[in-house]
Amino acid sequence: MPSELVGEAMEPARLYDSVNFILSLQLLNPTEFFADVVIEHEYVECTGSSVQALVQFKKLYPGHRTTEINNFIHNAVKYFEDVQKPDGSWYDCWGVRFTYTSWFALGGLAAAGKSDSNTATVRKGVEFLLRTQRSDGGWGESYRSGTHHKNVQQITGAFLKTPNVMSRHIIMPLREAHVYKDASAWENALET
Repeated sequence: MPSELVGEAMEPARLYDSVNFILSLQLLNPTEFFADVVIEHEYVECTGSSVQALVQFKKLYPGHRTTEINNFIHNAVKYFEDVQKPDGSWYDCWGVRFTYTSWFALGGLAAAGKSDSNTATVRKGVEFLLRTQRSDGGWGESYRSGTHHKNVQQITGAFLKTPNVMSRHIIMPLREAHVYKDASAWENALET
């Protein structure tokens, strides 16, 4: 992208520092000092974002900590597989739980080279998203999903449409997972 639009390029040394920091997070858990007083968990969202960042970094700087980056990505894919729910969804602690988390899980898996054509985990995730598409074409998970620990749909009516942001959270992972077979899901979502 032109520097007029995004600013000056970051020095490679700063990018190396960023990657080194991301990789260090898997080795150190500062909350272990507190035993069960403070509990910190892995997050699908953070893991998915980290995979995407590391894959992009690896393309630009293929010689920096390649083995560690590859191991991180491999372990992240295994993590996504392990925490996926039987219905194909992922549940986490931020955002609108299932919709938002699926966006990051599928984005991380796609960055790692996984798609609906080569990985059952992605297929199950995509099937979950397509199954929860609403009759108006969009997706509308309620914030109550967090308290019920299941996908709760937002109540809509004559004057309440599916929120656009929810549909955007779904279109992005479907695109990243290379789901093009059923164009009607895309077309309906884009109309919301």
